[in-house]
Amino acid sequence: MRHATALLLPLLVAACEKPARVELEPASLRFAVRGQSAKVHARPVMRDGRPVPDRICRWTSTDPRVATAEGPHNEATVTAVGPGAAAVRCTIDQLVAEVPVIVRVVNRVSVKPERVEVRMQDEPAPVALAVAAFDDAGQPVLGRVAQTRCADEGVCRGDARGQVWGVAAGTSTVIVEVDGARAELPVRVLDARTAEGKPRRVSGNPMEAIEREVKKRDAEAARAAQKPSR
Repeated sequence: MRHATALLLPLLVAACEKPARVELEPASLRFAVRGQSAKVHARPVMRDGRPVPDRICRWTSTDPRVATAEGPHNEATVTAVGPGAAAVRCTIDQLVAEVPVIVRVVNRVSVKPERVEVRMQDEPAPVALAVAAFDDAGQPVLGRVAQTRCADEGVCRGDARGQVWGVAAGTSTVIVEVDGARAELPVRVLDARTAEGKPRRVSGNPMEAIEREVKKRDAEAARAAQKPSR
């Protein structure tokens, strides 16, 4: 009995130990897309730095409209919900530790020119749009894909490079989207093709055929460079 008590004593002492602080990693989080997520790990420790792994966090968010926090034990998955600032909290008894979370998403898309005119020539060529994205704080957001499409694809087509291609003479609306934010602008297509050029109609994603042709030429040039000279 005395031996059993001696074995249980360290376990009871450990169970009664309360952490002096909770170390959270990373120290802060920043998201730029709704639905983006990251892990937060909590490490409860004593004053002398000894870990107390059996003390478990209760995870909460100060604003679930900005970010949520869910997870087992001392690791949580933090997910961006909407723009703003919040904090993810680990609570153990009366002890609270926080990780600040900032979510900045694309809120506005600016496109120039404000009106698009596409002049169709014998060789299909696009009109490039200058697309700028801004977050909810008005700051520029870089490195995002601008998806472009036309309301009437019988008149024009867009691609994933912020370009507009003419299909046939007429008017339509160009829709530019970046991470869900969108801008719309009018487009007019003028058909200036010759009789020989008219059969070259734009269809599908025009950039795919061009990129395939570029890759083909690059591959041929690479093979020619590898051939030994005589």
